[in-house]
Amino acid sequence: MRRTGLSGLEVFLGGTDPSRLHDWASDGYRSSEEYLFWSRKVCGLACLQSLLQGWTDIRLPMGELLALALDWGCYVVEPSGRVQGLIYRPFMAWVSSQFGFHCELVEHTPIHVSSQKVRPGQVMIASVSPEIRDPNTHAPQRGGHLVLVYAVDDGVVRFHNPSGYSHNSDSASLPMQVFERFHANRGILIRRTS
Repeated sequence: MRRTGLSGLEVFLGGTDPSRLHDWASDGYRSSEEYLFWSRKVCGLACLQSLLQGWTDIRLPMGELLALALDWGCYVVEPSGRVQGLIYRPFMAWVSSQFGFHCELVEHTPIHVSSQKVRPGQVMIASVSPEIRDPNTHAPQRGGHLVLVYAVDDGVVRFHNPSGYSHNSDSASLPMQVFERFHANRGILIRRTS
């Protein structure tokens, strides 16, 4: 991962074709090119996939989730190839309608406030910097990546990071004040209704 200027970050695997490291076909992609195009853009869908696996018996491969998300307008592909999304409101409408989850938009709210609503059966997809993978990053950008915050206790934020390193993707934790440096003060609270 490296900065590409003020506009963002570039994530790369030096000298390795990521499509050779992942079974893209079993994940529902039609080609390695489709996987390579979308793999760095579906962090929010990876969070949803985790919720579906934990809260329901629904098992959808990423390619199917992506097709549904595109149908609902959760992502918009511009003629230039640039992707807008994950767009929160269409995502919330889709997730509520199709999976029965209750969604609440969180905007302009610091993590120490919004995380008070995180509890068993209610999580938050939080907008953070992709640089959260390396908590020692100074002056990170805010936003551009989504993680699933599933618990907050004793001033520690516990989350799943779809693009974390192998040792900290499934169950990462950071002190609240460190997480706050990366947090964009927005996200989606999601509650299971059954």
